[in-house]
Amino acid sequence: FMRGDRPPKVMCPGSGLGRLPFEVVRRGYESQGNEFSYHMLLGSQMILNCSQFPLQFEIYPFVLGLGQRRGAHDHLTGVRVPDVAPGQALMGIDPPDLFSMAAGEFVEIYESAENREAWDAVLSAFFVDTAKNIVMYIRCIAGMIRPGGLFANLGPLLYHYAEMPEEMSLELSWEEVKPLLEQYFTIVETKEDHDASYTTNPACFSHIQYHCVYFAAIRNNVPVDGKSNPVFRD
Repeated sequence: FMRGDRPPKVMCPGSGLGRLPFEVVRRGYESQGNEFSYHMLLGSQMILNCSQFPLQFEIYPFVLGLGQRRGAHDHLTGVRVPDVAPGQALMGIDPPDLFSMAAGEFVEIYESAENREAWDAVLSAFFVDTAKNIVMYIRCIAGMIRPGGLFANLGPLLYHYAEMPEEMSLELSWEEVKPLLEQYFTIVETKEDHDASYTTNPACFSHIQYHCVYFAAIRNNVPVDGKSNPVFRD
């Protein structure tokens, strides 16, 4: 799968602070993360470009959460980040441009002609349900990946826009999403009961845990067709 003298290209949409694409490039692949949220982009800038050594920064992610505490000061628990300094870990990678981040809305960036069949894999975590229309995401991902390439995803189907009455939100079940995937992919592995904790203060009485679905699928040769109406207002 080498492209000339470069390793396979892996794209990680909705990559947040950039941990997934960072781990991908550490394993010898070329990777690009994509993120839409300014808050996440600011955080990734600090972690990826400003951290000089592990555990350099102390943050307080629970400071505004006063419910479900065991102790009076549990919400003041500090967390030191990052556990790995990206600059140190990636020192000496060759070529040096194997890791990149792209800021912007996923479909707007990656449905372009330059990204058509340009990627060997798309890896995502807690991403597909960020769509207003998940069908648009599936079409875009299918168009990006070359035939024989991989699409792997882990996450729930929470649908971020579901509780926003003024926003468009198409909320399909896994039973409905699966045949949409199978138009363009052969699903080779699934696990429908993968538990994952999320933004949880371990000292509190309540924890957030999702029963996630994991799948790995191989891109077939079926051309991408169909078109959805825009989901974002001008």
